[in-house]
Amino acid sequence: MPSGSRSPLPHPVSRAGASQSGGQLVALPIERDDAELLRRLQRGDPWAKAVLFERYGALVERIARRILGGERHTTFADVVHDAFVSAYASVHQVTDAAALTSWMKSVAVHTACKSIRQHKARSWLSFFSPEDLPEPAARGADAELREAHDRTYRLLGSFPLEERAAFALRYIEGMELTEAAAACGVSLATIKRRIARAEARFVRAAQRDPVLATWIEEGTRWTP
Repeated sequence: MPSGSRSPLPHPVSRAGASQSGGQLVALPIERDDAELLRRLQRGDPWAKAVLFERYGALVERIARRILGGERHTTFADVVHDAFVSAYASVHQVTDAAALTSWMKSVAVHTACKSIRQHKARSWLSFFSPEDLPEPAARGADAELREAHDRTYRLLGSFPLEERAAFALRYIEGMELTEAAAACGVSLATIKRRIARAEARFVRAAQRDPVLATWIEEGTRWTP
């Protein structure tokens, strides 16, 4: 989606955010108190929205990249934008300030999965097959690693979305089981089942891939 069609997010502010009083910089309590941050977010304070973006922007983008990989339809800035728009709209659902980080992870997972669903829903509009499109830049990554990255996400692209997300959070992002369950909004038993199914599916497919088979045989867990 063209960036011009999106409303801008609050501009990130410095962690040394302060107000000027009598010629001295006085730190605002919101910087030290998550409860105050949550209260101001729920009140719709623009400055609190900026603080949330500063604190969690990088985390949200990283989780989105873990789930989406190098999908060519994806503009990660748009995914991050959509995640924070969703967060600002639903922050009233958060009742415990200590849960802010866990909640933002779940927002990131939900937004990344939504991006995949939307792409699949409109894929019939594409006039080009994926192999006809130019490869994304390798961004200086080692060629072997980049090849493994691309092949991994091609495999994950064929997975049921819930298994793809679970696999990415567990084996690529490296989340603990309880953390991945919370991010996906499911029980520990459910995330274990999803991960087990995804792992079995991935190993079967990777063993037939000439590049990924080596990683499987050597017991190397790849993390981009």
